[in-house]
Amino acid sequence: MDLLRSEPMQLVQLIIPIEAAYRSISYLGDLGLFQFKDLNADKSPFQRTYAAQIKRCSEMARTLRLFKEQMTKAGVSPSTRSTRDGDVDVENLEVKLAELEAELLEINGNNEKLQHSYNELSEYKLVLEKVGQIFSSAQNSAVAHQREIEVQTIGEGSIGSPLLLEQETTAYPLKQVKLGFISGLVPREKAIPFERILFRATRGNVFLKQAVVAHPVLDPLSGEKVTSSKIVKS
Repeated sequence: MDLLRSEPMQLVQLIIPIEAAYRSISYLGDLGLFQFKDLNADKSPFQRTYAAQIKRCSEMARTLRLFKEQMTKAGVSPSTRSTRDGDVDVENLEVKLAELEAELLEINGNNEKLQHSYNELSEYKLVLEKVGQIFSSAQNSAVAHQREIEVQTIGEGSIGSPLLLEQETTAYPLKQVKLGFISGLVPREKAIPFERILFRATRGNVFLKQAVVAHPVLDPLSGEKVTSSKIVKS
């Protein structure tokens, strides 16, 4: 015989109208003095009378879990207070939760689009800054080299120098070559394969210059931080 025994119990049967079933069962559950016996133990959950209502409650519980996850993600602590209201309208509650879920999903979608655009613009700004520095240094070095050539030409000039230069230009006419460049961010682990692709695509006619980015950059597609990126210019 068990040492722990309950108070004397009685088996009763309650017949409750459908309209008052929710409030009656809720009140009996709040008392905590009843134990319900399952008379349909042989039926599956989908064959029970209130299967549709249980599905709706499960869907509302899923929506509430979604709200809790979003609040936790935003750093807002959800309230743990339990409010018992006997006049809860499940129909209105379901409609209200559906509206709030639709609004939340729309806000999340707009937030993702804005974050994606912000990451792209930040990347473009960083590329413009780094490429501007590369072009400025290249222009300064080209100007300095041109001045050195002009000084050497003036210092070593003679009467026959212009004639020799004219003969060289007529013998070897210059060809107009169209030069272009591309620039962007490439992760460090993909820099070497990218260099090989550029070399093969241009058949070796490429000039590559790199500048290491110090701080991490957010990838616009994945949203993850790329710790080691490079500016590639060719």
